[in-house]
Amino acid sequence: MKILTVEQIKAAEQDAVASGVLSFYDLMERAADKAAQYLLENVVGEGTEVFIVCGNGNNGGDGLVLADKLKNAGCAVSVFFPFGKPETSPAKDYLNLCDDLWIVEDIPEKSDVIIDALFGIGLNRPLVDYAARVIERMNACKAKKIALDIPSGCFADGRGESPAFMAELTLTFIALKPCFFLPPFNENCGKIEVLDIGVAVSEHAYLTIDRPENRPRPKNSHKGTFGTVLTLTGSYGMCGASVLSAKAALVSGVGMVKSFVPDKNYAAFTSSIPEAVVIPTETFSSGAMAVYGSQIQNEMASADSILIGCGIGSSNEAKNLVKAILEIANKPMVLDADGINAVAGNIELLRKTKTSVILTPHPGEMARLCQVPIGQIEQNRPGFAKRIAVTYGKIVVLKGANTIVAAPDGKVFFNRTGNPGLATGGSGDVLAGIIAARLALGESPVEAAKNGVWIHGFAADNALSKYSMSGLTPSDIITELKTL
Repeated sequence: MKILTVEQIKAAEQDAVASGVLSFYDLMERAADKAAQYLLENVVGEGTEVFIVCGNGNNGGDGLVLADKLKNAGCAVSVFFPFGKPETSPAKDYLNLCDDLWIVEDIPEKSDVIIDALFGIGLNRPLVDYAARVIERMNACKAKKIALDIPSGCFADGRGESPAFMAELTLTFIALKPCFFLPPFNENCGKIEVLDIGVAVSEHAYLTIDRPENRPRPKNSHKGTFGTVLTLTGSYGMCGASVLSAKAALVSGVGMVKSFVPDKNYAAFTSSIPEAVVIPTETFSSGAMAVYGSQIQNEMASADSILIGCGIGSSNEAKNLVKAILEIANKPMVLDADGINAVAGNIELLRKTKTSVILTPHPGEMARLCQVPIGQIEQNRPGFAKRIAVTYGKIVVLKGANTIVAAPDGKVFFNRTGNPGLATGGSGDVLAGIIAARLALGESPVEAAKNGVWIHGFAADNALSKYSMSGLTPSDIITELKTL
């Protein structure tokens, strides 16, 4: 699905009106119609107490029209205008057409439903004083909380901070907005439903990641049909990263996983994942694996993708290994965790590799790559991801809520699957293994990154039917991958 900025939404509305197909009154009427239809089918019914807080602009007009429609459908509707009645046309015109609208002077302590129609996508300054107190009272109301278009107080383009309505459900019009995916306002939006009101969209800022198509497995196939992942992961004391990433690759459909493993981890690794082909190495005193160029090239010849970085540590030996891989790799690669940290001090190494590279940083690793504080990364996640992707010609998977995939051509995708249960050590190793498997299965690097991110989140969502969010572990995600 397309994600539009404020400017793009307004341009789409203006184009619709300029074409003569719709008027602004029609847009308001259609928005309220679609919202009323959704609410009557899914949330409210005859006699439901519905309290609507309306601003004095067009978003308030949407709420006003919605109030009239829900009242006519049998709901017990009351309306509050904290900043006075609408002052803009067509909202002002519609108010004059409403009959017997129950207007109140304050926000109740409780209601069945409270609907936020206070501020729309045009808000560009933090709410303070009386406006902030109104939001506080709305959030305190004991009711199911629903926002029209975006929760009031949120900046639609996603940057900034302000008190904002905490919606459980957001009914948005025309298209998705960046604030639904970016901190801090993605906390405020709850479930998001996009309602089509007939406005054509051409320009867009970002896209969401679609569900991957199922990959049929031919009857006359063998392990070679589904590719080989070569992993260079783990160090002494960090065997778990090797196990999790290799297991995730195996249960994601790849035909074979070959793993370089430090000899001190050999017993633990093979007992945990006997399905992998193990290539034991010596272990440096730092705990890093001792792998040499000729070994890598020999194993790379029969591999279809490479995974390096999970748990390899920060020693000089580990950094040298990453450098060597980047120089000689001729197969698409996933560079994760300590592999990313290894190039953060010399990011120009990324230019030297001649193969496709998918980097999978969390915000801290992204901050090291970009040499800025983590706070700056979180304030502009798509911007920094796109900058690295375009500048160095690599794919960036910036992990976090609504993980971002940025491609070298400048396209940016947001993921909609996943939950906070993934916020635990080892989840990134599982993701890296999934993406490496998708590469080995023959997907393009961009598709492998997108599909891997979606599947990883979807498995975590499915797992919540069996496990609590706080108790979810990376091993649970691997188990769930077997059912997809």
